[in-house]
Amino acid sequence: MLRKSLILSLFVLLAVPAFALDVNNTPVPELMSVRARRVLAVPDILGLKTLKGDFHMHTMFSDGVVWPEVRVMEAWMDGLDAISVTDHLEKHPRKEGVKEDDNLSNRIAFPAAVQHDILLVKGAEITKDMPPGHYNALFVKDQAAIENEDFMKSVEEAINQGAFLQWNHPGWKAQQPDVTNWTDEAETLVKKGWVHGIEVFNSDEWYPVVLGWCMERNLAVMANSDMHGIIRQQYDLTRVQRPMTLIFAKERSLDALKEAMFAGRTVAWFGNSLAGKKEYLEALFRASVTVMPPHTVDRDGNRVFHVSNPTDLPFALTCPAAGWKDSILAPRTAVMLKAPKGTETLQVSVSNCHTNLNETLTLELVIPAKKDN
Repeated sequence: MLRKSLILSLFVLLAVPAFALDVNNTPVPELMSVRARRVLAVPDILGLKTLKGDFHMHTMFSDGVVWPEVRVMEAWMDGLDAISVTDHLEKHPRKEGVKEDDNLSNRIAFPAAVQHDILLVKGAEITKDMPPGHYNALFVKDQAAIENEDFMKSVEEAINQGAFLQWNHPGWKAQQPDVTNWTDEAETLVKKGWVHGIEVFNSDEWYPVVLGWCMERNLAVMANSDMHGIIRQQYDLTRVQRPMTLIFAKERSLDALKEAMFAGRTVAWFGNSLAGKKEYLEALFRASVTVMPPHTVDRDGNRVFHVSNPTDLPFALTCPAAGWKDSILAPRTAVMLKAPKGTETLQVSVSNCHTNLNETLTLELVIPAKKDN
């Protein structure tokens, strides 16, 4: 009898779930992703705040596939500080649906941007055949007023509204299939002071020759997604960050962002590469990388030490004198390196930090003295 009672009790325990089952509505929480913001570790430099932005994206109000609020939520989840929704003013399949209100996508995105603390730069894309090509007008007031069949009149209106003008994807093969050329229209804009930055990276392409243009003409270096679809379908965010422009601003505000971009205080970050002026790349490197004192000597007398990088920025170090060849200092890691006996400083090339066409960042790395115990 006792045995039967135990068996019956066990059957009851197995039959009853660990929680009370609501037969009408039972949530299944393990299916849900955590709605959280990625916190990117990127250092502030030179007494300035480093802001992270994407200033070229589209929504269903031109030829994108998402609602404007989605662009804001993607940016928030990916750790960005600022974005611009830059729907086409012309040449898009849904022009009739916009009903001549080219300001609509930004107006829809604005409440979500406020809620998520994202700096929303009001923008639009002036979309022409090549030449002149495509240009984004950023920090504008009225996108609809910019649209004009005459390219120069469109640009002039944007400039009158205080726009930062960005030349988009000059190396896009659909418009320049063989050679990425500087155009007469771009030269005219530069002489007028009407163009302020160029994309050295767009979507999944980067244009080294364009970095040379930016350095020669003192224009802001930009990297943007030009996203039409969904960020997580385009980029593998488990391996790299989405492409972005780093902006070095006096504070986290739209006015400070605009001032910094007009001043050209930017760096392009795409994949495992960075591109921009030497002064900003070196400042980022030195704010990110720590060289530890040597902790031992190997059998050949080389001093062995660690170099750490607690940030999300990638670096690749080359030093022929010490025998390093593209020692990858990946985000949030440390590597062990060697230096010849008696060496206190090394000339290092950071081969993934591009400072000009065919030029990368070079700097002096100081090996600290080992402290006495």
